[in-house]
Amino acid sequence: MTSDLNNLSPTELAERRDKILSSFGRIDREFDRRRKENRLLVKAEEVTWESASQVHPTEQKGHQLARIISPELGFNIHTFRVFKRQIAGRETDGAFHTHGDAVKYYLQGKGKEIIGDDEIEVTPGDLAFIPANVWHGTENTGDEPMVFIAFHQIPGTQLPVPASWQYPSSDMEGLADLDGLIASVPDGDLGSMNSAALYSKRQHFLHELGVLDDEMNLRRQAKRYLVRRNEVPWELPSDRQSVTLIAPELGFDIHTLQLSTRIVPPGYSDATLHSHGEAVHYFLSGEGRQRVGQEDLPVSAGDLVFIPAGTPHGISNSDGEVMRLLVAEQMPGTSVQRPVINQDPG
Repeated sequence: MTSDLNNLSPTELAERRDKILSSFGRIDREFDRRRKENRLLVKAEEVTWESASQVHPTEQKGHQLARIISPELGFNIHTFRVFKRQIAGRETDGAFHTHGDAVKYYLQGKGKEIIGDDEIEVTPGDLAFIPANVWHGTENTGDEPMVFIAFHQIPGTQLPVPASWQYPSSDMEGLADLDGLIASVPDGDLGSMNSAALYSKRQHFLHELGVLDDEMNLRRQAKRYLVRRNEVPWELPSDRQSVTLIAPELGFDIHTLQLSTRIVPPGYSDATLHSHGEAVHYFLSGEGRQRVGQEDLPVSAGDLVFIPAGTPHGISNSDGEVMRLLVAEQMPGTSVQRPVINQDPG
């Protein structure tokens, strides 16, 4: 599914990231809508088995999965999910893979966990901890089915180090290309989308982001530190207004924000407002207005405007000269850090 990213230009690499994030964001918004069901209980008889291949991107014949507590099922949970897994006799748990933290409690059968270079025998009643970002798999060493319940960090959530869901690229060969994957997510409301399909699509986009991040990290190793003044464009073609200056795809080992320059011609006004993560606009020349939510602010050279994450905004140039500004914005795909604070009423 993933093409050779080494041959993409910085612009193409950034555009690919934006396409993935756009569809991934739509699926995550549907997750949040389903969380509002606020389910609290799953009775034992309500646990339903399904083919593991319906959810995971690799073929896993004969393996069964029972998703029990997870956002797509109507639980307002963000940190981890709960599922059961059944592995047929003398089989392995699909392909080796990585993800965030996980703990497994074994219910039936016997086997071993292969975690990195270690092999650990497990039997019913044992618990195994799978560290984040360590390649691992489960092998059933007996003739009877092996069953475990897993408490598993929701893929895509953050650890102090990234823990994106990722399979080896070779396991993704033969699947649809990125455009096909995006086209497979229906337009409009995702409320009618099958829960297994919704979860599976989310995993596919996470894999694409993980592979893309690998390429971003390779480019970060160039460890660029400087953009000289004569490298900053002050006049731009009419078909675009922004040029990225500092970002990982350009060889900077940066993770939190990126920086670009924008040039707004006289009389221009953004036709539509847009939103993204946190940003600061530093105006270098010209005069105009900056819309931030319901606020309409006059701006001129030397002014700085803070734009909160997710707030619609846009620019208009009311002056007779070109308006130039630097835009520092949160890296697309990163999270606004919102601490969880326990506040007792009263």
